[in-house]
Amino acid sequence: MRLVRFFRSPLGWGRCVMMLVLMGAAWQAEAVNLNTATTQQLQQIKGIGPKTAERIIEERDRAGPYSSLQDLSDRIKGIGPKRLLGLQNSGLHLSSTPPSSNEKNPKNKTN
Repeated sequence: MRLVRFFRSPLGWGRCVMMLVLMGAAWQAEAVNLNTATTQQLQQIKGIGPKTAERIIEERDRAGPYSSLQDLSDRIKGIGPKRLLGLQNSGLHLSSTPPSSNEKNPKNKTN
């Protein structure tokens, strides 16, 4: 009986719609790892376009994985503290362990 009353009222329908919108937003908010992301994955982050994504990838290939989000800010022109916070809130993150670079540094290889 309560369920019937819930769906008869406009407020009940409004709550259902709001719940679906919030669930959809949470589903789409996918975290992107800075050290493993492709150009396309980086572009999914609000505030990163094709040029910025390409610069991030090029710098990562040139100087190695990013050690922190601050490292990203230091190495990429145009990403300051304010923009960095926005990128972080949009899902950009850094994994706790950077990807292994055994292929790039043969001294670290273990057999």
